[in-house]
Amino acid sequence: MVYPTNPPLTKGRPKGLLWELAIVTASLLAISHILFAFRNVEWIGRAISTIVAILFLYVPVLVIWKRKRSIDFLDRDLKSFFRSVLIFFIAALIVFPPFLFLAHHWQMLVFGKQAFKAAPFPNLINASLFQLLLIALPEEFFFRGYFQSAIDKVFTARRRFLGVNVGWGWIITAAVFAFSHTMVSYQWWHFSIFFPALLFGYLRLRTGSITAPILFHAASNVLMDWFSRSYL
Repeated sequence: MVYPTNPPLTKGRPKGLLWELAIVTASLLAISHILFAFRNVEWIGRAISTIVAILFLYVPVLVIWKRKRSIDFLDRDLKSFFRSVLIFFIAALIVFPPFLFLAHHWQMLVFGKQAFKAAPFPNLINASLFQLLLIALPEEFFFRGYFQSAIDKVFTARRRFLGVNVGWGWIITAAVFAFSHTMVSYQWWHFSIFFPALLFGYLRLRTGSITAPILFHAASNVLMDWFSRSYL
């Protein structure tokens, strides 16, 4: 069954939203690509993460303000916030154990790693804050907040999936998120980012805010950093 959860849009608005998303996203990715290309310049290398984070936070805020739309992807109150945190923990308990089990065998069988030895993590707090504030927060604010909220106004048809109504906006956002990493700096495995991006988008729909996606995104990055350093 298809669920039309949003009211019909006025004529021309879907096209305008798509143009807005295309221009804003392409501009930010182009700037990020240029900064990354010049990362060997000392001041750029030191500040690149902060610059990109500020752009991905403030540009969508300015666009939303200019277009007279509301920021409707933040928790409304403490109750909603704690619910989002709880759902993050539940999702982590469901997803991380089987993922690590499969990833372990992938490392051993495909990459020919010899053994697992838990790597030290002396800077866990700093690494966690970096991932939370400079990576997960700005990326989720832009993609699951601004981008997914806007594109869901274009593709309004929904289907019920695991307790939430999902549409093409969910899938398109995940694809654009994965592709954006390649636009900044190509890595052959970037296609696989599409799958965690679906989970981030699902958590956004499940909770109505970006708190759970931010936490899951940051936790995933910290976990994978430790995991990848733990193989000999």
